[in-house]
Amino acid sequence: MRKKVIGRICSTVMVCSLLAAGNGTTYASGANNSDAPTNKSVKNVILFITDGMSLSDVNLARWYQGGQALAMDKYFSGLVRTYSTDSLTTDSAAGATAYATGHKVKSETVSILPDRITMPFVGAVKPEDVNKPLPTIMDAARMAGKSTGTVFTCELTDATPATFLSHAYTRDNAQSIAEQMVYSGVDVLLGGGSGYLVPGKEDINRKDGEDLTKILKSNGYEYVTDKAGLMNSKTNKIWGLFNPEALDADFDLNPQKQPSLAEMTKVAIEKLSQNDNGFILMVEASQIDWYGHDNDPVGIMSETLAFDKAFKAAVDFAEKDGNTAVLSVSDHATGGLNMTNYDSTKDLVSVLKKAKHTSYYIEGSINEHNFKKVLADNYGLSDLTKEEADQVRLGMKDNLSPVIGKILGNKIGVTFSTDDHTSEEVGLFAYHPANYKPTDFVNSGVIQNTDVNKYIQEVTGLNLAQLQDTLYVSSDKFKAKGATITLDKTDKTNPVVVVKKAGQVLKLPIDKNIAILDGKTTKLNVLTVMIKDKVWISQDALDLIL
Repeated sequence: MRKKVIGRICSTVMVCSLLAAGNGTTYASGANNSDAPTNKSVKNVILFITDGMSLSDVNLARWYQGGQALAMDKYFSGLVRTYSTDSLTTDSAAGATAYATGHKVKSETVSILPDRITMPFVGAVKPEDVNKPLPTIMDAARMAGKSTGTVFTCELTDATPATFLSHAYTRDNAQSIAEQMVYSGVDVLLGGGSGYLVPGKEDINRKDGEDLTKILKSNGYEYVTDKAGLMNSKTNKIWGLFNPEALDADFDLNPQKQPSLAEMTKVAIEKLSQNDNGFILMVEASQIDWYGHDNDPVGIMSETLAFDKAFKAAVDFAEKDGNTAVLSVSDHATGGLNMTNYDSTKDLVSVLKKAKHTSYYIEGSINEHNFKKVLADNYGLSDLTKEEADQVRLGMKDNLSPVIGKILGNKIGVTFSTDDHTSEEVGLFAYHPANYKPTDFVNSGVIQNTDVNKYIQEVTGLNLAQLQDTLYVSSDKFKAKGATITLDKTDKTNPVVVVKKAGQVLKLPIDKNIAILDGKTTKLNVLTVMIKDKVWISQDALDLIL
């Protein structure tokens, strides 16, 4: 697994002068927008998150096509601000949590209320609610009888998919996040990361000895690991993980083995749309961010164009369906790509079109003896200078991606300002059958990331505020009922909350949505989770103790 850099504050930040929203407010009240259509409601929402994608990335992808419009261009609607509660520059966990829950949170935390707020325009958190799990739009949809799905090209435990289906104090807690996602109740999950579900010797494998694929199958899921299995699937309840870690980039993947982002999106829509109550689907174009960190313009183009195809597939469905909204946002931008090309389109395209693969594709096959041939075959770089050849030799010992990116960039006028996240506003692309968009909801062309979630709630009729007060409660509330609570750590990797009162014995395994009362197992509305040694439980678990 490639190391993803967590965002730090960029030293060259331009702060927008508009006063912006926090957890509970928006730029303006959409309720006062007299021009908004009356038929706002939709049954389905497809939310794309283009991890790390800046508008400059989109510009590069457009020029790769000779300047022709992308499918997304028609639906550009405004800008989105992305800061977290403790930083101008967010990471993916906090950025995606805002879309999943409607709350700004602390960087690197996964769908929990913040314990640190240093940024303005963010509402305070009650002391007793610090680190409390936040209900997600997936929770609200599932409890309203809608189907839910997530599609991504990273590992399932990566920050963005994790925020919609799990809760954690740190995004790095992959073992806990993977188990929570298995027990989350999501109907369709497609992407990478099969190694996180099974025991084994690799770092990513489970350390508790559990084979979570058996849990999936016992809960009625079809579990597939290749494209053929996905395309031949007959059920609407399916997990598909097509690589032990992340999927290959669109330019690199073997189409016989791995599905593209567009193919996974189409399958997810087909399955989820069978529910008459509707569905919520989150699709992440995960690796634009990774190639931004590594300053690889070819990888950025690969994954931006892959997203554009998936977005088109979603809008095509929505236009035919007439009851679906499609949104696309980024959790943040990455890399600070700049285009300063004073040459013609032909000069730019002639270089870009020679690039057959991303820099990740040649890792493991390039070496001191063959690097000139590999770079010539894969990028058309047949005229390396001595200085460039020396840089490649050094790059092979550390990180080759930015070296190749710089050599290509020198030819096409592309540079990067950082290998990190940036604080710039990101693009909002939106389709609604009545042309009612998040910018209409807020009455501003520049909106908050939290506004996107609130818009989804409005058009679907879902209500996360109600769930926030009732869905998750502290396990300490058992004590108010006269019960005793202990944490059984006999299995250190799978602790269990044990509640006893008047002969009743209730067991609540951490990271699972099950309760065992006097030996009988029942399913709960949400997971039992432990955040910094404090246990949070489902309200219906509390109700089991009389």
